[in-house]
Amino acid sequence: MTQPDRSTLTIEESSIRVQTTFDDAKTKRYLRSYIFDDVEDGTHVAALIYTPRTTDAFLSGTTTQRAYNLMKKYVEGPVRQYDIISLMPDLLVSEDLPFAQASFDELNYEFVEQTLRHVKEKNGVVLCGWGSPGRLMHHLPAYEKLFEQYADILYCSGITSKGEPNHLRLTVDDSPMITYQDMKLKAKKLKRSK
Repeated sequence: MTQPDRSTLTIEESSIRVQTTFDDAKTKRYLRSYIFDDVEDGTHVAALIYTPRTTDAFLSGTTTQRAYNLMKKYVEGPVRQYDIISLMPDLLVSEDLPFAQASFDELNYEFVEQTLRHVKEKNGVVLCGWGSPGRLMHHLPAYEKLFEQYADILYCSGITSKGEPNHLRLTVDDSPMITYQDMKLKAKKLKRSK
């Protein structure tokens, strides 16, 4: 058996830089950014979830990766930056008591607003995936007003029985992208049918 000729092969390296913004005690995570250093002029996408997880690693097959793969289909050109932002930044939220611990965080709101602005400036999209627990934060007047302002870049991959965007873990590479306005219409229909 002859050895294949490897002299014509090229090795291309790329890197993903991860930047995470925490409070001093590291009990709140305001922003996690994945920056693709080999992309010089690309778009900006984001996933908007309820609370951050310490396991938002950008690995093949993870929720974070599947959401990224879905959003890439809805933007032109390469992605330069992918952000994970939350309605509530607390890392220590109990899965059993998400509502009891929900509280508005003004600094977090600023990170959400800044991210939405940057994504819009770069012609990107935001995949909302906070699930039913996010309804307490989502319906605060400040967030409702902000989401109306950026409705043209907000999407979700499905709607819960309570009319909220499906949790990101339910997102797969071929999920539909439902606009924020369509999500609101479907949520109204769900409320009327109850």
